[in-house]
Amino acid sequence: MSMLFSLTLAWAVAADPSAGNEAIAFDASAFEPQPQAVPAAAPAALDAPTMTAAEFWTPWAAKHKYKLAPTADGRLLLLIPQERSKLERSQELVQKALARVDAVLPAPVSVTSAAAPVLAEDNPIPWGSADRVLDTDTMVLGLFRKPAEFAAALTALGKAFPYMAAWTTNAKGLPGCILERPLFGACVDNVPGMEEWNPDNELVHRAGQLAMIRRFGRQPVWVGLGVGWNVEFDILKSIYCFPWRNSFVWATEHSGWENDLRRRFKKQEDQPVEMADLAEIERGSFEVKDAALAWGTMRFLMRHYDAQLPSLLFEFQARRDVLGRIPTGSGKDWTMAADFELPADEQQKAFDRRVAPGVLAQAADWFRQGDHWKKPAGTPPPH
Repeated sequence: MSMLFSLTLAWAVAADPSAGNEAIAFDASAFEPQPQAVPAAAPAALDAPTMTAAEFWTPWAAKHKYKLAPTADGRLLLLIPQERSKLERSQELVQKALARVDAVLPAPVSVTSAAAPVLAEDNPIPWGSADRVLDTDTMVLGLFRKPAEFAAALTALGKAFPYMAAWTTNAKGLPGCILERPLFGACVDNVPGMEEWNPDNELVHRAGQLAMIRRFGRQPVWVGLGVGWNVEFDILKSIYCFPWRNSFVWATEHSGWENDLRRRFKKQEDQPVEMADLAEIERGSFEVKDAALAWGTMRFLMRHYDAQLPSLLFEFQARRDVLGRIPTGSGKDWTMAADFELPADEQQKAFDRRVAPGVLAQAADWFRQGDHWKKPAGTPPPH
């Protein structure tokens, strides 16, 4: 069996630095999923959020000979070298990734909040602002020629967003990233030692994760990876994007996780998927068994609990927004902990409330039985 080498694809998600002293209120019950149509043609003009993102990156792009190309619906700007061919294919792939996220994770509809910012055309909120509500800012996805240009882009981000300056300095040696605020993703096209590489998969995976973060905020690690891998697999029928990996990649790993899960859970007989196993998947490291579990659990939810999944992710984000706050020295304000991850027991509570009790045991049975599995009577039907 052949083996192919893949360099580590290290990612990071920057925490929201916003602070406030308002009373903490948590009620996810007002949010329900509703599908959104994806425009088939490019808009006549860029909207205000897209214009602010374009204005941020235009000087950098001109200096380094890159071009900015919006997707058909204007939600994402591609930042790619001017000489790169097949621009239309890259735009099409990214648009397909966004459409796939729309299909499996439709936007929740909320009651209008008095605290929501007013998006006036003559006073647009800057790109990456902490004041922008979820599902409104523009995503920027860069495909960089070489590490030095990726480092230069991070320098620009560090200057514009001081809270992440230290991270951008330390991250310049990485071959890619995904950030929450601002909504920025990147991969580097030419990293020494990288033999296993498919830019189509990289763009699709990152676009899928960015779209999920834009809509639902920062999520547990397994959720982001699971969404990205499912979008990648559904569109390209393969997986080539392996975040944080620095080991050999077997040829079967590009499409063989379903069989791996079946063998693993048949050996475990009646054992469910353990919430702790999902919650303990960490940023910065890669294990094949964890990757398959994240991909498979998200695939089970997308297929059998698609109507409940958006509400689950919104609750994850809302609980993180409450539990991840750190009081400042004055005791009156707060900041978000950059490294906070939602504990396993909180994730389990959200599952029980928003999906169904015992759903992770069902996921394990689905891994074992495949298409022969039947949802237990009395559980919520698929959308």
